[in-house]
Amino acid sequence: MKRPGFTLIELLVVIAIIAVLIALLLPAVQQAREAARRTQCRNNLKQLALALHNYHDSTQVFPPGAINPLGDDPNGRNGGGGAGIMGNWLVLVLPHLDQAAHFQGYSKIANERPETVDWFGNGVYVNQGITVGRDPLPMTGCPSHPLTDERLSNGTNQEDLSRGNYAACYGRGGYGRVSTTDSTIGGVFGNNSRLNMRDLTDGSSNTIALSELKYRTPSPSGPSTADTRGTWAYGVTGASVFNTQNSPNSAVPDGVWGCRTMPSEGMPCVQIGSPYTAMHAAARSYHTGGVHGAMADGSVRFFSENMSLVIWQGLGTRGGNEILEEF
Repeated sequence: MKRPGFTLIELLVVIAIIAVLIALLLPAVQQAREAARRTQCRNNLKQLALALHNYHDSTQVFPPGAINPLGDDPNGRNGGGGAGIMGNWLVLVLPHLDQAAHFQGYSKIANERPETVDWFGNGVYVNQGITVGRDPLPMTGCPSHPLTDERLSNGTNQEDLSRGNYAACYGRGGYGRVSTTDSTIGGVFGNNSRLNMRDLTDGSSNTIALSELKYRTPSPSGPSTADTRGTWAYGVTGASVFNTQNSPNSAVPDGVWGCRTMPSEGMPCVQIGSPYTAMHAAARSYHTGGVHGAMADGSVRFFSENMSLVIWQGLGTRGGNEILEEF
């Protein structure tokens, strides 16, 4: 009497069919997950854009890109002995992001000892337990980034500060006060800037305010000694500031203060000590094909890395009078 069953060939065919179905299903699952991550990234940018608008409603100006008593010098106390970079745009909008406790910690020490508030590890800001800048904030991290909580405390300046993925636009030029004084080059933000909606003569829907940045991942041989990129509480190019000088996800190296070049991760860079106004950093993300950005009117768009550089640079300026095509 014959017993029913599978032959070896039939079993192998079934296994092969299951393997093919799994192979077809995995990309779909990965795409669905990335779509969800992109949606969260857009929501983060939307929250930040709304916080900027709430700040503007309260003060009648957008926050400065950075409060910097030394003008365009990102070294501050760490390099020149003077007061360093103080609060940046993100620190100043913390109360509008339901992060009042973080802001109060910063403002308390800033009011009591303003000469000691800088964004370096040798200031009271870190050593006396002020948590602003060291604690990761949920809305500052893009979920598509492979590491969203990089805190590599190794005794050096920037490595003790938490990282994030969102940055303010200083325009199509380099870092510094020129962003405030020259509307054909500068964007919504600049050092010590106090710009409002009336200053955006190109129109708030044609001026980009925020976009994305990448920050470095740990080296197999240990963290770098000074890589500023992604430090959300530090108002310098590549940390919480970007420029539209180069296209999104550009292969052109960023020129930043403190970097470790990583071309394989789409993060090429060269270190620039001076002039500080020559510093520049492109918008970068781990999204395929481009970056998200928030316009000054609060809308969030996706910008292709292959878009016209002329249009991208025009979006970075607040008063360049560019005639922009569809973007």
